[in-house]
Amino acid sequence: MPYPVVDLHCDLLTYLASVKDAHPGNTKDIGCAIPYLLDGLVKLQVLAIYSGGGRNSTELTETQCRWFQRLAAEHRESFHRVSNPGEAREALKSAGTGTTGTIVSIENASALCGEDEPRKRALERLELVRRLAGPPLYVSLTHHGGNRFGGGNTTSSGLTNDGRYLLDHLAGRQVAVDLSHASDALAYDILDHIERRDLDLPVLASHSNFRAVFDHPRNLPDDLTRAVIDRNGLIGMNFLRALLHPDDPSYLTRHILHGMEMGAERALALGADYFYDKGHPDRSRAPFFFPEHANAGKYQSILRSLEPVLDPEQVSALASENALGLMRRVWQDKSG
Repeated sequence: MPYPVVDLHCDLLTYLASVKDAHPGNTKDIGCAIPYLLDGLVKLQVLAIYSGGGRNSTELTETQCRWFQRLAAEHRESFHRVSNPGEAREALKSAGTGTTGTIVSIENASALCGEDEPRKRALERLELVRRLAGPPLYVSLTHHGGNRFGGGNTTSSGLTNDGRYLLDHLAGRQVAVDLSHASDALAYDILDHIERRDLDLPVLASHSNFRAVFDHPRNLPDDLTRAVIDRNGLIGMNFLRALLHPDDPSYLTRHILHGMEMGAERALALGADYFYDKGHPDRSRAPFFFPEHANAGKYQSILRSLEPVLDPEQVSALASENALGLMRRVWQDKSG
């Protein structure tokens, strides 16, 4: 049976905004190009507005928002914007069409506020993103390195005062906070701050796997996994070799089964992390994906490969239903 897919994370907007002559249909450049999304039956795709941080951290934010608009305006045969749970449900039902619903997210709060700007600029830019691209599903505070909000996954730093400020102001605004690029210290601090302040702020790890299966700082340790599960959050399986296993593609299944063993049956989702890798400085990581996971067109074969070890309801939950549930919780849909 075909499985409609929700993918929680890709870098299509960054590619379009920063690469000369980029095109969303170019299958030679990126694994989430239009033909791949169509072949993989990806009915909802979360598109990250990304910043690498640094001096000009907000430079491409509006450009990526404009590209989000252009996808629906100039490629309407392939994309349409989704901004609420009802539209998300309808997108998943549209298996007979070739369109993918698009939702925006923020990968690294440096995209919202530079290091030397007043911190209130983060809230102003978040509203700009809402106006131009609709409600973001989630915001991550950091990327690999640290910033004014906290420590990234290559650091041991935790939450800063500016990070606490941002969390307090995100609460109740129908957006989740993403732990995927947080240091362990930052992730624990975020969860502690949410609990101590009783904040209305859902959590997820949009593109992370499990450290118990493969030891990588971007993967979640079991106690953080339990914390996400206990908070009705979501964990999106990342397809990068660096996070799965350097040599064995079957580790994707191992990560998924570990999540099931941890009680994450309603918390597992997909966040493949397809990005433009030409010119990437670390060529030791190439190829970045196994051939079995090389692009979004592989999704149906990946999901069918799970049928011997998971029942159809579990595969369907992983493919889309769990992610749809998070969208309902984040966007506070009270309907049945």
